[in-house]
Amino acid sequence: MIAAEAVSLFVRRKPAYRGLWIVSERGQEARDNGYHFFKYLRREHPEINAVYIITGNSPDRGKVADLGTLVEYGSFRHYLCFILAKVRVSTHIDGYSPDILFFNKFGRFFPDHAKKIFLQHGITKDDMAFCHADRTNIDMFVCAAVPEFDYIDQTFGYPKGVLKLTGLCRYDNLKKTDRPTKKLLFMPTWRATLRTCNRHTFLESDYFKNYNAFLNSKKLSELLEKNDYELVFYPHFEVHRFLDCFQCSDPRIKIADFKNNDVQDLLIHSDILITDFSSVFFDYAYMRKPVVYYQYDEAAFRAEQYAKGYFDYRENGFGEVVETQDALLNNLQHILDNDLRPDEKYLNRMNTFFKFNDQNNCKRVYEAICEL
Repeated sequence: MIAAEAVSLFVRRKPAYRGLWIVSERGQEARDNGYHFFKYLRREHPEINAVYIITGNSPDRGKVADLGTLVEYGSFRHYLCFILAKVRVSTHIDGYSPDILFFNKFGRFFPDHAKKIFLQHGITKDDMAFCHADRTNIDMFVCAAVPEFDYIDQTFGYPKGVLKLTGLCRYDNLKKTDRPTKKLLFMPTWRATLRTCNRHTFLESDYFKNYNAFLNSKKLSELLEKNDYELVFYPHFEVHRFLDCFQCSDPRIKIADFKNNDVQDLLIHSDILITDFSSVFFDYAYMRKPVVYYQYDEAAFRAEQYAKGYFDYRENGFGEVVETQDALLNNLQHILDNDLRPDEKYLNRMNTFFKFNDQNNCKRVYEAICEL
């Protein structure tokens, strides 16, 4: 960082660094709000000097390389771009930085003139302390729903003008398929207690035992065969280092990995979403598709991970909350029998939750950045 600060004095007037915008996600991928915003910039505003930060071995590198200039994550040029950027954009707090953990902790002590934009990884529904104003150093916090905006405004401590109600960039690409895909999508989130675990402790965890048992359930196989469906299992990114622990002999059940699957494609090309606490269900609701919440460990999740925010799954959710595998399977059959239509009360909640339901989210984000 010190070396890059010194070199930056000599290169700041070069065309490559003038008026620079840097865009990233976590540095490893291009499949979230950062990618969709970068794609919008290159298509609609090629006059903006924008680069995308990504690792050299990312499976997404090829598709983003077709759009514009790439910078290797963590490289010396990344440090230069970080220092000289006029605008920094990411889906994660400090995701555009060369070292997310370092800048999360110490970034507030390095004031600069760059505008720092938090696109979000998903709609905020819980009280996530690491996103509070006293833990971040951002100029714009993107929101997509009025309840979300009001909750963050009242709870997270940001000054007026930081929060922007624009919609999430990736929603521009969400579209419901015309006919059933014959696929169920199972996307549970991670657990904070597993972050530092090894393979042995993961295999002994309730998380693994519960979900692996469900994948190997005879009743699940019977439901899939009866309805001629497949189930795709794609847990949170943090769990993928243990993905090979999950084993299933039923050919109708697919275990999907990060390298060969794009989350948005999985969401679009499936008919029902099963999740627990993952905010990915908001994307599904945006498409008005049915959701089931399988929350076998709600009390532990709240105690160990995220405190409850404004969103109550039973009062505000877009599908049934179930705690057992039998109840989950019964609800899946109910949705299949109902021709994949969400129940009326859930459809009404979907229709009233989002501020926007169009393909102009990237445009609104861009205009809000320009206003800064």
